[in-house]
Amino acid sequence: MNMQRMRAACLATMTSLMIPTVAYCVIKPLSRANCLGFVNESVTYDRPYFQRFQGSAASYHIPQGNTDPKHLVSAPNSGTFASRFYAGDRSDPERMAVHGVHTWITAGGMPVIQRTATVDCNLGEW
Repeated sequence: MNMQRMRAACLATMTSLMIPTVAYCVIKPLSRANCLGFVNESVTYDRPYFQRFQGSAASYHIPQGNTDPKHLVSAPNSGTFASRFYAGDRSDPERMAVHGVHTWITAGGMPVIQRTATVDCNLGEW
């Protein structure tokens, strides 16, 4: 191998080592209510890449016609790094309105808070 080819190969290798690898996430918050008549949930997740990120999910379940929540469900892994944060339950026999609070930290270190609300199953969102 001549000297120019060796320098070019060395430069290409060094350049590839200096370029940081950036994980690409598409964070999506979603709430669903009354699925199958009793499933109520809020989910913060990266889809379709399933990259890990720092985030959380909380889900307020409010019986329809009421103004006060029946209860609040939080994702057990909130605050950690995961590809999905699930806050939900299957214990509400009455029809619910579901209000979700979703948080995550962007790759640039910026915090994001997004709220969701629904009274239906949102099957088209998946």
